[in-house]
Amino acid sequence: MVRAADIAFADLSEIVHGTTLVTNAVIERKGAAVGLITTEGFRDILEIGTEQRYDIYDLTLSFPEPLVERSRRLEVAERVDADGAVIIALDELAVLRAAEALKKGGCEAIAICFMHSYRNPAHERRARDIIVKAMPELSVSISSEVVAEISEYQRFVTTCANAYVQPLMDRYLRRFEGELEKLGFKGDFRLMHSAGGLVSLETARAFPIRLLESGPAGGALATAWFGKNAGHDNVIAFDMGGTTAKACLIEDGKIDIASYLEAGRVHRFKNGSGLPIKSPVVDMIEIGAGGGSIASIDGVGLLQVGPHSAGSEPGPACYGRGGLKPTVTDASVALGYYDPTFFLGGRMTLDLDAAEKALGTIAKPLNISSVEAAWGIHQVVSESMASAARIHLVEKGKDPRGYSMIGFGGAGPAFAAKVARILGVSEVIIPPASGAASAFGFLTAPLSFDIVRSHPIALSKDLDAVTLNGVLDEISEEGRVQLRSAGVADTDILVERSADMRLVGQLHEINVPLPAGRLDAGAYEDIRKAFDAVYSARYTRVPSEAKLEILSFRISASGAVPQLTVRQAASKAARPRLARAPARPISAMASSMPAFMTVMPCSRAFSWKAPRSSRSGNRRRSFRRATR
Repeated sequence: MVRAADIAFADLSEIVHGTTLVTNAVIERKGAAVGLITTEGFRDILEIGTEQRYDIYDLTLSFPEPLVERSRRLEVAERVDADGAVIIALDELAVLRAAEALKKGGCEAIAICFMHSYRNPAHERRARDIIVKAMPELSVSISSEVVAEISEYQRFVTTCANAYVQPLMDRYLRRFEGELEKLGFKGDFRLMHSAGGLVSLETARAFPIRLLESGPAGGALATAWFGKNAGHDNVIAFDMGGTTAKACLIEDGKIDIASYLEAGRVHRFKNGSGLPIKSPVVDMIEIGAGGGSIASIDGVGLLQVGPHSAGSEPGPACYGRGGLKPTVTDASVALGYYDPTFFLGGRMTLDLDAAEKALGTIAKPLNISSVEAAWGIHQVVSESMASAARIHLVEKGKDPRGYSMIGFGGAGPAFAAKVARILGVSEVIIPPASGAASAFGFLTAPLSFDIVRSHPIALSKDLDAVTLNGVLDEISEEGRVQLRSAGVADTDILVERSADMRLVGQLHEINVPLPAGRLDAGAYEDIRKAFDAVYSARYTRVPSEAKLEILSFRISASGAVPQLTVRQAASKAARPRLARAPARPISAMASSMPAFMTVMPCSRAFSWKAPRSSRSGNRRRSFRRATR
């Protein structure tokens, strides 16, 4: 790529990198051997979990195996209460002996998780100092720094996951740095984290679990950028790649951020069947299959798509690399949505006959044609994605009809309009080079760092402003320190503050923005109004007599946002051709199929807007191109 641009590595000022290393290590269980040192009596937290069943009707439920086996979970005497007061002093000798035993047992990394350390981290910090001094070759993660948040199970799992991938990330980055140095690169090397910002190498080494979803975050950033430049602050990101399709919400130009995600689910689409990772992440939900997902007939004779994928090798049958099973991409080729002679801008030719032959394996048992089978695959995929996206949005109290959709990823443009129609979305935008949108999103990201600190406090008109300001000031300064160490000037640092709040007696909390500046006794009304706005948007009605409480305080510290422009190709000769290829109609379904497919030049944006007549029942389509 550098060679193609006719530049040298020494000419680059910055490299931004996203990696699936953390994701693969957690899912495939290929991390380092890790041990856990915890408070006496709590070694089984990782297996007890929350004692909640993700499927109350399944009597044979299975849960993911803990990242730390029981023999490597050791206890030491110490205890801090829920208010941070020390009840039992730390047994420092026991800490040293536990670390020695874990090292002898083959552990490369140690997670330290003590009870209520989010309120008082002194014992965890002292235990880490003891281990690092005696055994500097071990990686040590402490929960009060990885995730200083209430809820023991999630805190323990997240800290263990961080320790699990820490040695791998360190080795990976050292190799990467070494290769870049050999190539003459002398600029800044940054990594994308899961919440849509960049971090330094030091931060990535200390908190690798924050890179769990670094790839999809780039797509959300690109969506926000393209939406803003198209004049839309409220958009739905629709990212469909080779194996999965994802969706997320951009509102008021800001990406929706969740406080946790699940990794390594036992059941792919069942919430609660995975490892809960408490780390800020772009709230991009997996909603369906990808271009390489395989279509088949299930046990009752119905067409299904996924969860198995053809992968990159052999890939879809139309790639001509030995694939025999029908995939979503094969269906798109058979329907004429992809031009077999002009795939990848003409760099690759697709095998239409192979695609039809693969589709025939499911068409014949269903007594339909291969083209009808292809249409069925498209319908199944589109309906399932639209249904999952609708549920995701409705759960947030949002109506998809009030948003535009931006489709990207390798397969996104082929499905975006169809999914949008099902959802009632009236406008679809396909950005330039949509297959590389995630990479483009990396370039729009600022350096950033998110911090959470649990400090339960009841709210009343007699607001304890001193406590609130103290916690916020402390974590805000921690965020600034992280950015300063990465080279961000104080004048470029922006700190946004929020709190996880709930009605007293509730189990679940919502994130509420806090007023800027110093809080005083009169800030209660502002906080209450902000809570009511967020709560009513999700649950419609706010019990006016109910009391409020804050569970955790959050800050997001970020540097300056890069300013980018997208230029069209300089010469006409370099532009891909603009061509029309007839779609293949199906007699029984012709009225519901688009009459043509347009291959768009990747130097232009493509948008589709539902005409007024289509909203009144007329199914006429209109397409328009717009240069952004």
